[in-house]
Amino acid sequence: MFDSIIKQAKQTEYDFRKTTNPEDPLLHLFNEWVDYYKLKSAIAHELKPINILEIGVRFGYSAAAFLHGYPNTKYIGIDLDTNNFGGVKGAINWAKEITKQFNTEFIIADTQVMERLPGNVYDLIHVNGQQNGDGSFHDLELAIKQSHYVLVDGYLLWTQQNFMAVSDFLFRYADLLDWYGVIPGYAGELLIKVSNNYLIELEEQHHNTNSSLDIRQSYTSHYYTQDCSGFDTYKQNQGKKLEDPRLQSVAAIASLKALGRVLDIGSGRGELSYYFARQGFAVTSIDYSPNAIELAKNCFNGEAELAAKVEFICDHVCNVQLPDKYDLALASDVIEHLAFEELDALYQQVAHSLKQDGLFVVHTFPNLWYYKYEYPRKRKIAASVGAYLPPQPRSRYELLMHINEQSPRILKKQLSKHFNHVCLWFGDTQNPGGSLVKKFSTREIGAATSLFVVASHRPINREHLKSSLQMFPIPPISAGTIKIFVKEHPKLVNTDSEFEIQLEIENSSEFTLNSYGSHPVHISYHWMNEQATDYIVFEGQRTKIFPHLNSSEDIVLKHLSNKVPKEMYKIKLRSLEKKGNYILRVTLVQEGVRWFDVSPTYLMEDIGIRVI
Repeated sequence: MFDSIIKQAKQTEYDFRKTTNPEDPLLHLFNEWVDYYKLKSAIAHELKPINILEIGVRFGYSAAAFLHGYPNTKYIGIDLDTNNFGGVKGAINWAKEITKQFNTEFIIADTQVMERLPGNVYDLIHVNGQQNGDGSFHDLELAIKQSHYVLVDGYLLWTQQNFMAVSDFLFRYADLLDWYGVIPGYAGELLIKVSNNYLIELEEQHHNTNSSLDIRQSYTSHYYTQDCSGFDTYKQNQGKKLEDPRLQSVAAIASLKALGRVLDIGSGRGELSYYFARQGFAVTSIDYSPNAIELAKNCFNGEAELAAKVEFICDHVCNVQLPDKYDLALASDVIEHLAFEELDALYQQVAHSLKQDGLFVVHTFPNLWYYKYEYPRKRKIAASVGAYLPPQPRSRYELLMHINEQSPRILKKQLSKHFNHVCLWFGDTQNPGGSLVKKFSTREIGAATSLFVVASHRPINREHLKSSLQMFPIPPISAGTIKIFVKEHPKLVNTDSEFEIQLEIENSSEFTLNSYGSHPVHISYHWMNEQATDYIVFEGQRTKIFPHLNSSEDIVLKHLSNKVPKEMYKIKLRSLEKKGNYILRVTLVQEGVRWFDVSPTYLMEDIGIRVI
């Protein structure tokens, strides 16, 4: 198509100067614009659109070019009729005059205040590039909902701000587009082909969403495996490793319960259901999306014995009759998808189904205050340094599915109707301890992206909760208090390659080990020569300690045996670039404090590896 358009542009004898206004203030540029308008005529000639909508008419030169290329089209032009954004007040009257022999309609209006463009679906919508980045972004969001093709004027060469805004649009909406391409020239025209499937989807969607049931059909396999947070690690590990920081933070908070029954609400792809089944819990996994339940079951492929610990329910959690009383209930990134009345029903259901000492763990993104206060501040900073952030930070799935984003006050008030004890705090998935472990300023509260909650019928042990979400500097501890045992490792590895080893860590110390806070503890390593006398690489890659490793004093383990707390971990390492025999020294490091392989701890295990 692009070859045909360019060929036609070179062949046409169309000269827009025959329709120009002699009082146009840009008269001095007309000779440079001849090929520019030939290209627009050629695009209409090749697309043969039944109808065209143009945003930003000015003197109507593009309108005349489109109508020359395909005279049979129905043309509608929208213009603000102002001197702003490259326009000229009164210019639209000239546009009407030079196109009066065609089927045209002109509307004086501001598309920036529109939620939908006039009319239905068009074959081609032309978005004029003579505006700021926010304006272009907004018009493009309108255009792709009502057109098969979208032509963006001046994508490459008008302004840097406009270029960044349109590029951000392409990044955010790439999955809705069949293709797009740039035709070089005076301004750099961007032609976009919108997916027909998307236009059909829009026609079927409910425009007024009052309930999560209105958007049930949107929770598809495509959503869970292409957009929903953590989809990349799910596809890489088939849900058998909990590597998404969002899910890890929920699991870390839930570690206040060591055993029992867990209710995974809105289980999605099933990573948390799989994780808690592996931890020894009996799991009820519930989601109203059949696609989600199918993905969750796939996590257990080849593990029938583990799958037997999980009951899958495809139903709306607000309506279903739950089969048991639970020690733990989880709602990870669920409540923002439910209407206020649905949440009330959910909280009542969980409160009834939770044991008296049970815990209800909630994570929700976004903290609504972040979008209200912090994001606008970031936009101003970006603009001051010539960068661009779009006015709408939400993805299209968030706009569709987040029907009830939470503010901390409303969230706590609604939960407190059903639970005697509610502990709510601000944080993010990389630092879930947040304001629980450190007093936040007003600014930090607004800047926190996530809200975390633990609710219960009985008092919540905050100190134990904090110990799972932060690490204070550990004082020097004696040798043998913590032990490392490498269980599996390759003897031969290729040069400059990544490989895995499996190890077990025992913790007889009084300190819970985790990888959160300002001084996280990580698993790491040194590469040494064959005699272990010199370091070749001192700073090895870091691996989070997840799940965290309880201390020997951990209250969760008191009712169990007196065994030393221990966990198995798989860690990734990078081999050396030079062939030879080496020692790999595996140890722990507390960032900003110390390596554990030195005096007095001497925590390490050395293994011989040949690099080939």
